[in-house]
Amino acid sequence: MFCPQCGNKIGEQIASQPPNTTPPQTPLSTPVESKRSAVEHLTVGYSIAFGNPMVFLPAVLSGIIGLLVGTTQGILGTSGFVIIQLLSALVSFILGFASTDMSRDAYNKQPLDLGQSIGYVIKRFIPFLIAAIIGALLSVTIVLIPAVTLAFVIMVIDETGVMDAFSKAFKVIFADLGDIIIVVIVDIVGFFIINYIPFVSTLVYSVLNVIIGLAFIDIYINHKNS
Repeated sequence: MFCPQCGNKIGEQIASQPPNTTPPQTPLSTPVESKRSAVEHLTVGYSIAFGNPMVFLPAVLSGIIGLLVGTTQGILGTSGFVIIQLLSALVSFILGFASTDMSRDAYNKQPLDLGQSIGYVIKRFIPFLIAAIIGALLSVTIVLIPAVTLAFVIMVIDETGVMDAFSKAFKVIFADLGDIIIVVIVDIVGFFIINYIPFVSTLVYSVLNVIIGLAFIDIYINHKNS
């Protein structure tokens, strides 16, 4: 028989060696990040956004483009207006994912570069386009919109594919449903309030969208680390 502490055969220990009395060491557990509340997620999003105002740039540009396109409706013919709308939708699509990429950089305290983020989106254009199509189909059921938003976030955060992102998004939804519902309610209420602001409601809502996006990033990161 061998001693479980020192490994020496019992009866053959050196006489001067004291008996083993030290209890077995318990492995140290990895620190776990405490779970944040919905208010804390929103606060994190607000703090990061206004601490890095460059993060608003893609959303603001997209809002400005939308305003300008709206003014062309009475100037251009029907076909011309449709073409402008399609081009505007394409640019807004790219800027939307670029906004998520810049939000990720802001969250990770990395330098923000709009050109670099646009290049990143163009490089992954096809996967993002597929995700957007799936997201549009799922968004017909309004309750699935948060899962779509999370999937877009996860695609960028984890550099993962479309199906993996949606799979992870639904897992986060089930795990943090209460917090996500509160964040979505804040988004919806904010949308209706901002709509009463004349002329610049689109721009103001784009600012809120960035904060909500950062809150979703914090929800996902906190979920991974908790």
